[in-house]
Amino acid sequence: MTIENFRTWFILLSMPISMLAIFFLDKVDWGWIGGAVWSFGFAAMYIIYAQIKKDVMMWRFVLFTVAAGFTELIADKWIVDTHTLFYPPDEPFLVASPIYMPFSWVVVLIQIGYIGHLFHHKFNIVLATIFTGVLGCSVIPFYEYLAIHAGWWHYENAHFWGIVPRYIYMAEGMLMLTIPYLFDHTLRQKYRMVIFLGVLQGLVMLIASIFAFHFFS
Repeated sequence: MTIENFRTWFILLSMPISMLAIFFLDKVDWGWIGGAVWSFGFAAMYIIYAQIKKDVMMWRFVLFTVAAGFTELIADKWIVDTHTLFYPPDEPFLVASPIYMPFSWVVVLIQIGYIGHLFHHKFNIVLATIFTGVLGCSVIPFYEYLAIHAGWWHYENAHFWGIVPRYIYMAEGMLMLTIPYLFDHTLRQKYRMVIFLGVLQGLVMLIASIFAFHFFS
């Protein structure tokens, strides 16, 4: 099996496993500790895979998503300040987010972003952008649904679709639109530029959150 095929199966299989893991952590009722275990655990899994397989592409995706995840703390702080997003008060925080939050984004961005990357190279950037946006506004809210049930965070004071605010669906679709383009560019840049592209993605996440909140909350 080629490294490309192995990577593809590894990431695709990790998606349902990560969803089942949240379901299990909900049942054991670990609260925010479950969120930390899930985020650090699955992010570490991708890092360990990249090291063992010497997968340069995966290392670039990890570096990009770590930079995006830490920059996204700005967006998370902005959402918390709208008094619609609430975290358990007894957990360790980084800015206004749980300490594990950047690594939860590493997991989600690698999973959905890699599918968008595959779609880009199978078809074209326009279709990949649309497809990844649709994945973002459908798959990520499902993660939100599981996380809310597990007690990792909750929302109030917004218009809801189920237990997830409408604006979150929109934001998470919009923030994924740039991923196929930026993922592709991480493969051709020096590592410091990969970090810059990750920061840029984090700022896209802020803009998407602000836009979605003002037009869909």
